[in-house]
Amino acid sequence: MRIPTTVSLGVALLLAFACSVQAYDFFYSVQQWPGSYCDTSSGAVIRPMESPNQILQFTVSGPIMRMIQDIQSSLQTYWPSLHCPSSNSSSLWADEWATHGTCSETTLDEHSYFQDALYFKNQTFILQCLKSKAIFPNGGSYMLDSIITALTSCLGHVPGIGCNQDTSGRYQLYLVYLCINPSGTLLMDCPVYPSSGCGSSVVYFPSF
Repeated sequence: MRIPTTVSLGVALLLAFACSVQAYDFFYSVQQWPGSYCDTSSGAVIRPMESPNQILQFTVSGPIMRMIQDIQSSLQTYWPSLHCPSSNSSSLWADEWATHGTCSETTLDEHSYFQDALYFKNQTFILQCLKSKAIFPNGGSYMLDSIITALTSCLGHVPGIGCNQDTSGRYQLYLVYLCINPSGTLLMDCPVYPSSGCGSSVVYFPSF
């Protein structure tokens, strides 16, 4: 039986598995902080959350609906569409599979791709880890190195961090990148990270 193996921070967790650019060497597990999605200059609008779990979690970012019917409830909680006017996330999931999932098709079919994303989201506990190190989503500012150190101590692997800017131009914690081995079963050290977009050594962690 395959071991089930998120994308929010989330750890939705934008939790999207993405192929490395040059070779199929690993997956990225990417999680996003919803508070940093909603307060950007792009004017994105977040629909009302349907579950308290969605408010308190990073979300997966990041199908064929009949292939994932048994996990749709979990996907709606941990990998929701954050943009209005969508009332469900089926189009988001379809886009994520088409953009990221299909490159993993030799290893992960549609169901395994989404199930694995949920598995890693629920194994990494990004928000809880940060809180345990006194890093809270309260609009405060934190040293980027402190965030990386905190997550490394909890996860056993050095994460990549992605930032965006709020409407005031402040850099804020937006994405957490972790790497998964080619079989989609274990966390691994990342051989390379995407560009962080963090133009400062101090980043904000907005409330949500």
